[in-house]
Amino acid sequence: MRKVFNLKAIEGSLKGFQSVFPQINDQLAIRREELTDSMVEQIVEAYHFLNNLLNKQIDIFTPAGLHALLEMNHIVLCGTEKDTRSQYYFHLEETRKSFLRQIRPIKDWVLRKRSVSDPYYLATGFYSQMLSRPQLFLEGNHRTGNVILNYLLISKGSAPYIVTEYNARGYFDISGDIKFTENGNYFDTALRMPGHRSRFRAFLRTQVRGEFVYNAE
Repeated sequence: MRKVFNLKAIEGSLKGFQSVFPQINDQLAIRREELTDSMVEQIVEAYHFLNNLLNKQIDIFTPAGLHALLEMNHIVLCGTEKDTRSQYYFHLEETRKSFLRQIRPIKDWVLRKRSVSDPYYLATGFYSQMLSRPQLFLEGNHRTGNVILNYLLISKGSAPYIVTEYNARGYFDISGDIKFTENGNYFDTALRMPGHRSRFRAFLRTQVRGEFVYNAE
């Protein structure tokens, strides 16, 4: 049975997280930008877009699906309104160019590992690669990456991981470790990254929740 995302439950969780975000942000090793109403709305829009892809059984990691993969970042950054898109045209065009330079090794890795039975291994491998420098997108890598890793999780039969007020600190701290481990020092990265991936994989395994999906009709 194909699963799709429960948009109402996701929005409720994100708004709950948003209400306590200032307190959580004060506790993080690396502070994050403010989570605005527009950001929450655009993340939910991205899940709505992803549900349409899931219903059409479009694989976003195939050549035919890469435009949809890029589009999710565009939605997360500026939504779907044409007027807003036109204001950010040049930024979105630069994002597209950067994406095309960075996506191939990540896409190829995902396609090679699709047969792996562990959904948390697949999601973690993708997330760590797209978040490491140089990052896949110019902006919005954490938000977009969370949406896409959830696509990979449910495609492998797992429930998704949605940020809540209870698990946000662990998510952001591990993500920060992944992001800043890639510092140009190959040996440093090789030594530290496996540990970060192991921690993130274990985190996902314990934090996924079934109420954020339902069976598609």
